[in-house]
Amino acid sequence: MKPIYLEMNYFGPHAHSEIDFRALDEAPLFLISGDTGAGKSTIFDAMTYALFDKTTGDREAREMRSQFAQPDQRTEVTFYFEQGNFLYKVQRCPEQEVFKKRGVGTKTEKSQASLAIVDRVFGTEQASLATKPVDVASEIYGLLNLSAEQFKKIILLPQNDFSRFLKSATNEKEEILKKIFGTAIFTTFSEEVRNQYTKNNQENAALDSILQSQYSSSVWTEEEAKALEECPDKEKFEKATEFLEQKQMQESKARDLAKIVQHQVETVDKAYEDALLLEQEFLEAEKTQKEYQEKIAEQAALYEQQKEDYEARSWAQQFKDILRDLEKVEKELEANQVREADYRSKAEQEQKILGEVKKREQDLDQKASEFEEKGKGIEELTRTITQAEQAEKLIRQKKDLEKKIVHLQLKQSETDVPLKEAQVKLDQLQKEILDESILQEEKDALSRLKLDFHQKLSPLAEYLERLKQEKQVAQKELNFAEENITTLQQDFMLKQESYQEKRKLRQSLMIAQLQKELEDGLPCKVCGATEHPLSHVELDVSDDDLKAAMQQVDEAQEAFAAAEERQEKAQSELEMAQKQAAEKAETLQEMEQKFDQAYSQFCQAHEGSFPKVFSHQDLNIIFQAREDSYRQKSTAQKERSLEKEKLSVLVENLEAERQGLFQESDKVKAQLETVAQSLAEFGQLQPSQALKEQKAILRQEVDNYYTECQEVREKIIALEKRYAEQKAKHEERLMRIEEQKLKLQEGQRIIQNALAAPNAWANDLVTLKNWLTEDKLPEISKFINTYELEEKRLNRALAKYEEKLSGKQRPDLTELREEKQALNERYSQAQKTVIELSNTRQQLETTVAKIEQILETQGKAADKAREMTKLYNAIAGKTGDKLKLETFVVQHYLEKVLIYANQHFINQLSNNRYRFELAKESANKRRDHGLDISIYDNETGASRSSNTLSGGETFIAALSIALALSEVVQNSAQGVQIEALFVDEGFGSLDQETLQKAMTALEQIGENRLVGLISHVEEMKDSIAQQLRVEKVGDGRSQVKLFSK
Repeated sequence: MKPIYLEMNYFGPHAHSEIDFRALDEAPLFLISGDTGAGKSTIFDAMTYALFDKTTGDREAREMRSQFAQPDQRTEVTFYFEQGNFLYKVQRCPEQEVFKKRGVGTKTEKSQASLAIVDRVFGTEQASLATKPVDVASEIYGLLNLSAEQFKKIILLPQNDFSRFLKSATNEKEEILKKIFGTAIFTTFSEEVRNQYTKNNQENAALDSILQSQYSSSVWTEEEAKALEECPDKEKFEKATEFLEQKQMQESKARDLAKIVQHQVETVDKAYEDALLLEQEFLEAEKTQKEYQEKIAEQAALYEQQKEDYEARSWAQQFKDILRDLEKVEKELEANQVREADYRSKAEQEQKILGEVKKREQDLDQKASEFEEKGKGIEELTRTITQAEQAEKLIRQKKDLEKKIVHLQLKQSETDVPLKEAQVKLDQLQKEILDESILQEEKDALSRLKLDFHQKLSPLAEYLERLKQEKQVAQKELNFAEENITTLQQDFMLKQESYQEKRKLRQSLMIAQLQKELEDGLPCKVCGATEHPLSHVELDVSDDDLKAAMQQVDEAQEAFAAAEERQEKAQSELEMAQKQAAEKAETLQEMEQKFDQAYSQFCQAHEGSFPKVFSHQDLNIIFQAREDSYRQKSTAQKERSLEKEKLSVLVENLEAERQGLFQESDKVKAQLETVAQSLAEFGQLQPSQALKEQKAILRQEVDNYYTECQEVREKIIALEKRYAEQKAKHEERLMRIEEQKLKLQEGQRIIQNALAAPNAWANDLVTLKNWLTEDKLPEISKFINTYELEEKRLNRALAKYEEKLSGKQRPDLTELREEKQALNERYSQAQKTVIELSNTRQQLETTVAKIEQILETQGKAADKAREMTKLYNAIAGKTGDKLKLETFVVQHYLEKVLIYANQHFINQLSNNRYRFELAKESANKRRDHGLDISIYDNETGASRSSNTLSGGETFIAALSIALALSEVVQNSAQGVQIEALFVDEGFGSLDQETLQKAMTALEQIGENRLVGLISHVEEMKDSIAQQLRVEKVGDGRSQVKLFSK
């Protein structure tokens, strides 16, 4: 990640501050300086907030809104950065109070964020990646492969927090290093092995649990369960099989007994069913006899009475239609008499109204001649009005044409001046426009030039520059190795001399002690001599002195061995550095020759002057100058062509307009002459409006007269028609009344004759009507038919039962039922016993089968589980060194970082006193270890924890690791891209010499990435050329200024 441009609006003390990091690329370092509280660290807060929605400290994002910001002033951070081959733009706004868009007052606006790929700063958006805060955070994490905390540990070292990576625990370092070195594949593999190991354990535990649940299942009896519990595990399956066989034998015996009882039950069931059938027949016979008594014997008298009533009512049915017709005719006669009187009254009324209307028609006919004369007057007025309107129209046309002629003459004079000016400009542009082929040829040459440069020259130049950097790095490593071997050789000699001196001292003390113990005549314990000529030389040597001397020898020997080991290791590093430096120099020389040849060919292949010595910056200036020249010419050509087209169209339009004006003027003059001639043909006429008013009055009178005539004639026709209709209806009703009277007389005669006949069932009309009205014939007929059918059915049934039950005795059902019930209970008990034994046997079979299957599965999975356990223990750090696979892989990369830091930074910054090494044991006995960093002190010859360093020593140690981590990751093929490093304070704890060495190291890093520092140290302000000064301007506001010395 490389910062490009940062804009802060109402963020902290910055009302509006912009930082263009591209302007800070001229020197390896740039300094951010300013008063305390001015907002220097806020710049780092803004970058961290834009990327991760967090700050470098404990403040929340919404707390970064400026205290002086008003509701209409929006807090926003815009950050452009490069990652890979793309330029990204991220914008964030925290939660803040703003004015409502509608109404008054404020509202809380939620946080917003967006991320997009753009073509340049303030340029066009090429692709939108995210528009929500949560999506932006996810995309940033995917791009940088770092979280906010990891970003603050390796790219941005916040104030008072620069030692976090150095002193962090193994698990924290592991998470960071896995991300930046791309070792996720080992984590994935470890997770898969761990999941498989857990799965195997869970499956095995589940099988054990299932197996034990089968042995302790409720299917076993108490005795069986107890026996299985007491039985050894290896014999449990055999015991369970034995219990199953016993249950199978018990089930077989129970089934045989159940079959015997079943046969007895079937015999008794058959006898009981036969007895039930016989008892049913006795009951049916009794029921039929009772039904005969109720339905036949007791209903005989009613049956005879109903038969007689049926014959009488059947006789009356022949007069039903006649009586119905008589009633209908009586009602119709009464209605027709009422209507006849109504029709007669209406006809008389219509006749009276018709006479009055015919009298009004005669009065109107007498006025006909008067209104014919008025109609002729209207026709004459119509002709006069038409002539008056034509004359008035011609007068208006004459005035309009005279005005139009004056207007056209003015427009003709207005077009002459712009037409001449446009023709002059058009001739001038035609001379200035270039030939298109010349521009195209220049464009093609420029394209070929850039294509050759980017395809042939630029990759070689980049590769050559990378080789130069690698050679410089190799030379620096060689120089460091030579200085280191010299220092270590001197240290080795000093340690060797010290060791020899300590040995001599120890020997002299041991000899002195032996001399004290010599006695004359007794042999020496060393040489065996009995004479001791030097025994009189006495030194006061105590046991404590001798122990101290021996302890010093041991310590000197250990220091000597350690120095010898460091010297051998440094010698190996020196040889490796010499080999790498020689190889880099040789490769660089070959590549410089190839590049010089390619650059010479490039200069010859293209026109124009080029620098004798390749300079990327000079060539870019040449390319830019040629592009600007072509772009200016092309733009000018397009502008002239466009202007020419506009002028050509303008000239054509003006000429066409001028010609049209001449033609239209001639046409209007001819129209004016024609109108004047037409006006002369009309004499003096009244105004057309006055004539129209006279015509309207006459027209109203005539229209009213003829309208009334028409209405009277139509009314007479309608009245004559209505009178004729009413008269016809009256006559028709009179005819109907006579017909209906004759029908009544004939019907009454027929009824009287029928009632007087000797075979009549009734002699009065009332009884006859009652019979017909009641309509009881269907009911009586149904009763008679039902009675006769039931009599026949019951007689047949009684005869049948008498024949069937003859000679049979009624059965005793109670005795048979008790016998049947006893046998059924016995059979049910036998069946229940069989079912219980069968269910138990089936459950035992299922249980034994499951046990057998589980045992077989456990046997197959045992070998696989053992191998997986070994693999899991190795990966999870449960073997000898207790180191996890992920930690082991990351440890390899951390060793590279520490080696690089030792070779390039920590030795130089600590005057060859300190170097990093991995701690052999965890500092606080944690289980997770392997990435703890210790400091080897060359002065004491011992390692110690990084927590024992002073403030200044901690700073240079943390800075050394940060710089080394940046370099190693940048050179790693799978690592995160780290193109920037920012350090906030900490330099004030360094002395002058160490500060200068730290600056030198940072300048080396700054050669190929952006390095920014925040510090109040005056020496840094004096020595760093590029500076961003954050100045307070009052009211809690600050501004950023770029300053170059």
